[in-house]
Amino acid sequence: MKQIKGDLSILMALTLLLSSCIGVQADISLRPDGSGTMVLEYRFSRMLASLGELDGNERRLPVPLGKADFERTQERVPGLRLVSFSSQEDETDRYHQVKMEFADPAVLVRFLDATGQRASLVQEQGKYRLTLAFTQGMDKPDPDLLALLEAAAAGYDLTVNLSFSGEGSLRVYDREGRPWDAVPGMILVSQGKQVSFTAPLGAVLTRNQGLYMEIGWQPR
Repeated sequence: MKQIKGDLSILMALTLLLSSCIGVQADISLRPDGSGTMVLEYRFSRMLASLGELDGNERRLPVPLGKADFERTQERVPGLRLVSFSSQEDETDRYHQVKMEFADPAVLVRFLDATGQRASLVQEQGKYRLTLAFTQGMDKPDPDLLALLEAAAAGYDLTVNLSFSGEGSLRVYDREGRPWDAVPGMILVSQGKQVSFTAPLGAVLTRNQGLYMEIGWQPR
């Protein structure tokens, strides 16, 4: 059995994005040879973005994952390529979209995690199992803080979509290993060539025991 851990902190940055009440969608597509693409979209309020411009540095945002971050990541991770980066905005939100290509699942893991604690990949008998830790929960949550997070996160979601050449699976659970119970607005497709998970950001942030994912597939 072979276990691979990452060396870059995209998941850490995503966690900051989530805790800043920002909607995130990740679309990952895996080809039969193990290579693939990841399209990451995130949106955040223009009010939040304006906080980074108070010092006169226009477009300097108080969140990571700007184009320069991905360019630096590309340089540090062999087998990773930045395909495109775009931004737009409307009356209330700014939207960023980035597309990356990765040479194999191990490169994807190194792209996702720097610490080796939030993403890991196990390969055994031709099958892969990718584990992601998005949020680790709070031991003693303050009810007032939970209510504030729920209100601030209204209208934002976390979405993860994966496409495989063969059959895949997606399991969502907390840090104790218990499956996530359905919450209003949650969508889970756990088996097939396309699997997905969507949940309101408020539910993700206020779940005491956190959010973990286990993704399994066998290339064909």
